[in-house]
Amino acid sequence: MIEALKNQLVNTNKTMNVIITLLIIIGACLVPTFLASIIPLGKYQQIIVGTIVNASLISVALYTKGGIKTIAMTTLPSLSTILGGVLFSNITLYSKLMIPAIWIGNFALIYIFKYLFVTKKVNYFATAIVGILLKAGIIYSGFLIMSSVVNIPEVAKNTLSMSMGITQIITATLGSIVASISVYACKKIK
Repeated sequence: MIEALKNQLVNTNKTMNVIITLLIIIGACLVPTFLASIIPLGKYQQIIVGTIVNASLISVALYTKGGIKTIAMTTLPSLSTILGGVLFSNITLYSKLMIPAIWIGNFALIYIFKYLFVTKKVNYFATAIVGILLKAGIIYSGFLIMSSVVNIPEVAKNTLSMSMGITQIITATLGSIVASISVYACKKIK
């Protein structure tokens, strides 16, 4: 009888993990796009959307297992926000060219958290610093490569340079702070 209850609890936990994972992925993909489309966020739009996306990326790294979930989280937020015209609406063509670099940067952030924090038990904030710098470095390098190959108008180039550089550091930092609240809240609950 006790063994049956344990098995039922394990199955319930697995089901809850799947549901939570799906909610995180759906939320990370749809909530930023929805909020940005109904609320005039103005010049802070990328900061707010980016913070939500980065907090979701880190949460996926911390609380999920499996490559499909990681791939979904790596790709879907950038697709929904850029292709939906929520971010960079005036320079959408050039921002679309940045999607592969954004995917690689997002994957790097998730991987660093999974490897350093989850597997190697490195301090959360040290892990965040490495992940943030790696993600921003990859995305900004992608921008530099694209801008050396594609003739981008100066206004778009300046906007993208800022968005793919310092803004990535800001949003990843804010996202890691938001995600850290859940990490420490979960530790307090346990």
